Amino acid sequence: MSILRSSFVAASFAFTAIAAQAATVIPVTQDGSWYAFTVDALSAQSGGVEWIDSDYDLAGGAGDFQALSFTFTVADKAILKLVDAYTAGDTYNLSITSASGTTAYTSSSVAARDLNDAVLPSFNDSFDGAFADSANFSQLTLTLGAGTYTVTGALLQSVTVDGFALNSTAGGLSVTAVPEPTSLALVLAAAGVVGVVSRRRARG
Repeated sequence: MSILRSSFVAASFAFTAIAAQAATVIPVTQDGSWYAFTVDALSAQSGGVEWIDSDYDLAGGAGDFQALSFTFTVADKAILKLVDAYTAGDTYNLSITSASGTTAYTSSSVAARDLNDAVLPSFNDSFDGAFADSANFSQLTLTLGAGTYTVTGALLQSVTVDGFALNSTAGGLSVTAVPEPTSLALVLAAAGVVGVVSRRRARG
């Protein structure tokens, strides 16, 4: 029990250190678009399993494999989604920091798999395809209130290769703003006016 507890504490400290040193910050548009992240212990500058920027570079390049974080400001409410989208069997730790502090989350549990028994997402490895397959692909959905958020993550459970952790995968994160009640009411009212005008024109 003490060994397991020590391992958990060590992993927690390591994850906290990774979250604190994120070097590439990606601003997230709250329109439901997916933003990819990569995990690759062989490529990461730290040699760890944190999310890295292999796909992003603010100068337009391919990324320099530094730790990666995502940031956004929610006006009222938003839905955050996370999904594993490479091969089924990976899970993630997620850290969300706001003015009120840092909260840790874990994506849903899925069966551990060997790469030889890999399951790929449908729809050409799309994030939506993986998210639709919750039985195989780990995911997480959170509702966030108003505030500014920074999100970082790291691999928790890895697909294995002949019993050894692969520690190389990819996933996606999306944020969708939830319209404020007043804004939604205005949209519905405008739609109603357009409908009335259209019907009157049709009668005329």
